[in-house]
Amino acid sequence: MPHPVDPLTITVVRTGGFAGLRRAWRVELAGTDVDAWMPLLDACPWEEPAASAPGADRFSWEVAAIHGTHDRRAVVGDASGPWRALIDRVQADGAAVRPADLSGNADA
Repeated sequence: MPHPVDPLTITVVRTGGFAGLRRAWRVELAGTDVDAWMPLLDACPWEEPAASAPGADRFSWEVAAIHGTHDRRAVVGDASGPWRALIDRVQADGAAVRPADLSGNADA
C-alpha cells in the first residue's frame, strides 16, 4: 500500500479519431487530494482486457496511475462507465501535455 505522502500522477493519452492525433492530459496530486481521486481509480476495471470500440475513427485511451510503488496501466477502447468518469476528471482538472513530453512513454 502506498505511503500517505506519496504523490499520485494520472496520465491519459487519447489516440485515433478522424485525424489520428494523439492528445494527452496529466494530473499530479498530493496529500488529501489523493484521497478524493482514489474512488475513481478503484472503480475502474484495471485487470480486464482492453475492449475495442467498434467502427472507424474511434478513440483509444491509454490510462496510467502511479502512486508510490503502485503502478496501474490500461488501454481502453470504449471509454464508458468508470473509465469515462476518470478520463473526464483528468481532462477537467489536469493539464494538457504533449504526448512526447510524457516521461517513460518511449513511443509517444
